[in-house]
Amino acid sequence: MHEDAPPIGSTVGPWLILGPLGSGSFGWVFRARRAGHPESPPVALKMAKSPNDPRFDREAELLESCPDPSIPRYEDKGLWTGPENDRHPYVVMELVQGLPLYDWFQEQPRSQREVLRVVAQLAGALARAHARGAIHRDVKGTNIRVTPEGRAVLLDWGSGWFVGAEPLTDTPAPPGTTAYRPPEQRLFSWRFRKDMEARWHSTAPDDLYSLGVTLYRMVTGIYPPPLTDGAGPVEDLKVDKPSTVVTVCPELEKLIVRLLSDDREARGTAEQLKREAAMLAEAADPELDMPIAPISKAPPLEVGASDSASSPSEDHDGSDSAPSSSNSGSSGEERHPPPPPRLDWVTWVSASMLGGLTVALVVALVLVLVLRPSPPAETQIQTPPWLATPEEIAQFAPDAGVGEDALASAQNVPKAVLPALLSLGRPMPPKPFPGQRRPPCVRGEQEIHGACWLGPMEGQKPPCGDRMFDYEGKCYFASYDQDPQPTSGTP
Repeated sequence: MHEDAPPIGSTVGPWLILGPLGSGSFGWVFRARRAGHPESPPVALKMAKSPNDPRFDREAELLESCPDPSIPRYEDKGLWTGPENDRHPYVVMELVQGLPLYDWFQEQPRSQREVLRVVAQLAGALARAHARGAIHRDVKGTNIRVTPEGRAVLLDWGSGWFVGAEPLTDTPAPPGTTAYRPPEQRLFSWRFRKDMEARWHSTAPDDLYSLGVTLYRMVTGIYPPPLTDGAGPVEDLKVDKPSTVVTVCPELEKLIVRLLSDDREARGTAEQLKREAAMLAEAADPELDMPIAPISKAPPLEVGASDSASSPSEDHDGSDSAPSSSNSGSSGEERHPPPPPRLDWVTWVSASMLGGLTVALVVALVLVLVLRPSPPAETQIQTPPWLATPEEIAQFAPDAGVGEDALASAQNVPKAVLPALLSLGRPMPPKPFPGQRRPPCVRGEQEIHGACWLGPMEGQKPPCGDRMFDYEGKCYFASYDQDPQPTSGTP
């Protein structure tokens, strides 16, 4: 643990620090219990690394005002005096014991009914928050825990916002995670990428879209492609329904598809989703007790057919299963084909003509298959993961989460999403990065916002991707006197 953090065994207010649970850019998370009460249940204590960080008061107010079984129970808040006599805010809440949502789903086969019950609980948490005028803004699988009893809990409300809250974000895009952002927010981020005064106003449909991405990712194992690349809607984009990948029932699929609508109004409300999912989960339908399982892409083998003749099957993670080399015969005896019948000369001539025609047809078929263009990559399911770079994370990093899961915005997303993410561009920051060269700038550099920048890069126009920055329609690299410092945050 960092030397500035409270040591294990010390007290923070009335709480005894038992051990670390995680650490992130903005704070530490400890396992604690009430001092002098060894019988009291453990709690999670989140403390700011920076003195007087307002994010923690915001999270405390959100938790206290939104009591719900699927929101961590609020316990306490306060200030801890550090070694430099500065005061660090902290918030204490229920310690939720359970698995992250995606791990819970993969731990064992989950039925449609189990998933619907989880959907109803998460929708209930959002409904309670939305009724209070609060938005979570970072709904995703790693921010959801499912307890051994089946209670789903939505964590990390430090990225949230509510009516009357003090603005904490100094970029057009609010906190969140790239793969879960709704299309209208991506479009806004692109249009106002150079306007540092512009701010996206988060609303309830943002949370619902993120929940839709979460549920799609949970049941299929893949992310849906973004409906916009930032510059505008993606033309002819086809989002495969979950039922093309897994054995999901029509009722659950309908809910997921509705949440992923590019029409904000069509997503409905969290209260509506809660009622529908709860009603479906209690329906007397035996199909709801069937597990959600991957659908094999391979056609069923006929009796006696060779396994090696079939195409490899794909599971929901996109991994190919190797075709078997075993023979289909049940006996180990060698089988010989019957001898061909003897042909008279008429039959021989006819067979020769037929054989020539057959050869011509085969050649034509081969040419068609070889010359036929392959389907565009965006229509194929891309499952190998791409890990976001720190520069990409910097644009969309949460502004208040403090746990490891809450702070790690990088998600495994399909490679097909990569061009869309990079096309959002990166606006020129308003002040220098740590370690960046300051004026006077050397030859080949330009002074912009009190810092030295290499550029403009010849032939490069915005969007400049994840390595350069946009400024007045041109692309620039940051210039450093020494090895560049990490830029995963607003300077």
